[in-house]
Amino acid sequence: ITTMKYRVTDYGVKANCDALQTKAFQEVFDLCKEQGGTVVVPKGKYYVAALRMWSNTTLYLESGAEIYGSEDCEDYEVFPIPEGVEMRSDMEVISQYYGTPWEAYRRAIITAYGEKNIAIIGEGETSVIDGCDCFDPDGEEGFRGPHGVFFTNCENVVMKNYTIKRNGNFMHQLDNCRDILMEN
Repeated sequence: ITTMKYRVTDYGVKANCDALQTKAFQEVFDLCKEQGGTVVVPKGKYYVAALRMWSNTTLYLESGAEIYGSEDCEDYEVFPIPEGVEMRSDMEVISQYYGTPWEAYRRAIITAYGEKNIAIIGEGETSVIDGCDCFDPDGEEGFRGPHGVFFTNCENVVMKNYTIKRNGNFMHQLDNCRDILMEN
């Protein structure tokens, strides 16, 4: 596993910019796709929609780093399910109960499918992931929008020392994941 650190502001991501920076953020995560690394988010506010994490990657939120999800559900890409990753079969029943398509249910600020050794680590309560109450009138129960974190079939997951709030759906949805550490 590499020990490379990628500070997002060194790669074109701008702190305190009102525009969505999903593409620039994702380009930093993609630097970790082959050999892993740590994506470091310094103090400031950052607006994004759907981000995809890869194996051997840590999202590190420094003190005062705040990631805000888009308030528009249409901004959230639904990532394709990789071959060999089996999704929870009972999730397919959601459309029977609420009429929500399965694909829309998988929207999230941060997503990982079948990855290993992934982490979201903050430096305390001022390290924040905020879903901005993104609401979907076509979602479950007429309001549920994107999740904060949607991980499925992942192994060795660490989540600690950050605040997550105001998501339109679950703060964390971890399906079929193993070896999870969540604290603070």
